[in-house]
Amino acid sequence: MKDQRRIPAPATDPSFVLRFQDNREPAINAGLYRIRASQTLPGVDTGDYLPTEDAPVGDVFEVRAPQFALADELVHAAHPVAESRSDYSTTLAHVTLTDPLLPWMRRLDESGSTTSEEAEEPWLALLLFAEGELPGDPDATATTVTMTAQELLAPAEGVRRPSIDPDQIEGDPTAPCQAIEIPGDVFATVVPRTDELRHLIHVRDVRTDRGLRGETLAEGTFSIVVTNRLPDRERETRYAAHLVALEGCRSILDDADAGELTADVRIRLAALHSWSFISSPDLAGGFPGRVQNLLFDESGTDRDLLLRVPTPPADPPPGADHDAYTAARDRLASGHVSLAYGLETGERTYAWYRGPFTAEPAQPLPAPPAAGWTSAAQLTAYEQAWGLFDTGWGAAWTLGRALALADADFAAMLTAWHAKARAQASVLAQRLTAVGLDFPGHGDPQPRSLTHRPFGTLFEELAADGSVSRLLRASTHPEGAGGIPSPEPFPRTPTAGRLGTGRSTSPSSLLGAPPPLLRAALIERLSEDAVPISAWLQRLRLMQDIPFAALVPDERALPVESLRLFYVDPGWVTALVSGATGIAITGETDAALARIAAPWAAPDGNEEEQPTPRAGLLIRSALVQECPGLLVRPYQNHGDDRTPITVLRQDTLGPDVLLVLFEDVPDEIELSEPPEGLSFGVDLQQFELTLTYKRVVNLRNLDDPETGRQILGESFPSPLGNDGLDRYLRPDPAGVRALLDLRPGAVDGLLHGLADRLAALGQEAAAGFGPAGLALQLTNTPRFQLITRERS
Repeated sequence: MKDQRRIPAPATDPSFVLRFQDNREPAINAGLYRIRASQTLPGVDTGDYLPTEDAPVGDVFEVRAPQFALADELVHAAHPVAESRSDYSTTLAHVTLTDPLLPWMRRLDESGSTTSEEAEEPWLALLLFAEGELPGDPDATATTVTMTAQELLAPAEGVRRPSIDPDQIEGDPTAPCQAIEIPGDVFATVVPRTDELRHLIHVRDVRTDRGLRGETLAEGTFSIVVTNRLPDRERETRYAAHLVALEGCRSILDDADAGELTADVRIRLAALHSWSFISSPDLAGGFPGRVQNLLFDESGTDRDLLLRVPTPPADPPPGADHDAYTAARDRLASGHVSLAYGLETGERTYAWYRGPFTAEPAQPLPAPPAAGWTSAAQLTAYEQAWGLFDTGWGAAWTLGRALALADADFAAMLTAWHAKARAQASVLAQRLTAVGLDFPGHGDPQPRSLTHRPFGTLFEELAADGSVSRLLRASTHPEGAGGIPSPEPFPRTPTAGRLGTGRSTSPSSLLGAPPPLLRAALIERLSEDAVPISAWLQRLRLMQDIPFAALVPDERALPVESLRLFYVDPGWVTALVSGATGIAITGETDAALARIAAPWAAPDGNEEEQPTPRAGLLIRSALVQECPGLLVRPYQNHGDDRTPITVLRQDTLGPDVLLVLFEDVPDEIELSEPPEGLSFGVDLQQFELTLTYKRVVNLRNLDDPETGRQILGESFPSPLGNDGLDRYLRPDPAGVRALLDLRPGAVDGLLHGLADRLAALGQEAAAGFGPAGLALQLTNTPRFQLITRERS
């Protein structure tokens, strides 16, 4: 198998349908309003009785919206999840609000300022602070200070706070709220520029939802506030995210834009929602870097993805026997390994072993003997040409037997099933062969002896010759009483049975070639007892509780940071199940009953109820731990013609080992990051063929916002250059380029750069690039990698 890069997954029905909108400004902002009204009557002479102008009247009304505190129900989701730890170095934290109008309900302007006729900036911002940046929260645990709204707005030396008139405080001014104080220089570095605020908030309209992991998308309209800061790429760092209120902070923002805020001043703001998380960067490049390394070596050459130890060269070393070398090499290439082996005579040699996972399709298991496989020796092959044993199937039989004996509950269930089977077979055999319990010659294909009324035929025949009447008289009139003569003896005319006239037949003679109706009756009577046994054996078929050394006997076949594909040997699975079920077979009768009535042994068993894997995948990599919801999707056929294959099992066998079993051999396998709902951020692209990755933005189709499909193979910036997207990032307080440098009015800002790149790709909507367009470009969807089997 080999990788086919840049092949997109085929489009399927969307899991949700959403639209991004720039904003949703309310008709009127929140606050206290006074209405004055008066009336004049110009040109009308009212005399001395009425004035020409009424005295003005007025009233006060209030438009309410959260101001210094935010109710929990107004926060739909926050990403990354609070106290989570992962590689978030390409993720822009965001918070989703249930009220789509909320970010535009208040103003940045101080109380008493003149209202602008231009589109208003939002009054909310999501700020991200690393450890050591906030004096009141040095560990970045999202610690806040509780104070009242009055205290928040009260003057204090060295503190700048929102400029809001007391009469504009909504509700109780003594109600508690949460606040943070930010050093002026840190605030000026982290806060978005005033003209950038609107581009970091947009509205999301969701119309369909099937539910995803992470932030669960729900139908409705929401507002989303996105931070402008990316976590550190090189060191593990804890971050505190604060959704802050900027109402009445225009002058503070103006000074921040001008770089006039210094460390000797603190900015006090209300924190409406706060949480923290840990970003642990993956220097190997995260999902794309890990997968790239699993499939390709340092030179970009395809790795051998088959589960086997490294195959030696085709040419034997000098002096080696060519035939012996070739035979051994072929064995290794098929997935066999050589293990130490002790003969019954005490001699030590080595033998071939191969578990259920093979590098090529296995030879079929020979037909079992009449009594079934009863020992490992029957399943051990001997290569006479080389004097070596192949112990794979025999080891599977022994392992199945050991696992069954180790489970006392299973052993008891299986033994009880066989005991009941013997009893039921005996009863049914007697009914079939008893005189008068059948319909010989009547043309009825179903013996009544096996139905719920087994004696119907006998009574009919006895009634026909008067035997029933004599029987009744004898039972009600004892012999000699009242001069009633003794009844004549019953007639003993032989009646032909199924297997002879009046002949008794043992169950074993019937089981060699059982009548179909006998078999059906046995299965019906034993089916309920067979259910838990079949379930246990199905777990065995899916390699549950199998020692890992039996699956992968040599670590060289699955080294650290590797991905391996394999076929499943059905003969090995058959031998495994045969060894487990054989613990309760004590003779030919038990073996025959199992063949007749056991769903796990019947030759025409229901494959839909007992699916057996035919292929699979093993991953041994840190990717298993870093991406716990890794999706593995197998398909038959290629491209648009492919159809999904059932995944029978996907389990983590250890901290870094993932096992996936498929119901059929796939032509394509798609590895994908787990869907995490909706998140925002940037992407990674490998710089040439080195192991370094640069930040980029994978571009999406602006002209088709309904789907927002990626523009295949196109990213920004292009060409990538030595610094990738870093040239469009501002330094954070530590001097690391991490803050989006949007600058809408600058031709060298990120917004203009993205718009120009999209326009060059023919995207007509790039001319009106705004918050919704930026959100679409920064939307992160799960990355995937396609592995294809070469066409034969």
